[in-house]
Amino acid sequence: MPEILEIPPWWGYSRDHGWVIIDRTIPRNKSDRSQDFLFFRCRDSATYIDKRSRWVAPHYIYASVYISSLEPSESEEAALEYRELKSRWAEFEAEIHSQSETIESARLRSEQERIQSELAKKAVKAAKPRVRKADAVAKVEAQASEA
Repeated sequence: MPEILEIPPWWGYSRDHGWVIIDRTIPRNKSDRSQDFLFFRCRDSATYIDKRSRWVAPHYIYASVYISSLEPSESEEAALEYRELKSRWAEFEAEIHSQSETIESARLRSEQERIQSELAKKAVKAAKPRVRKADAVAKVEAQASEA
């Protein structure tokens, strides 16, 4: 049986959001998808969505590249902060999955509401011609009975 490889999370830095994580086990974050990424912002344990096309420097920088780009004193501080955040991965992972499920449930509800609304609109449109035809038939019948 082939070994299943674990997909590690992507850790990076954003000028706008600070330290961020992309959990690649979240369905929308898998590489074969076209949906925008669900990022996790470490400073406030919040998720947010951003376009895949923005997942490039200078918007997002891979953690080790970011750390090595800093001056030595800043680099040491950033490396320490990064290690501390990585030690909280289990906590972050649970929060990411919880927030992802909430977002996905809301998206599915919204999609179902949109579909129901479209079906209702189509039903109204489909019913209108039938009413007109029925009125026309009744009118013709009434005229025929008068004659």
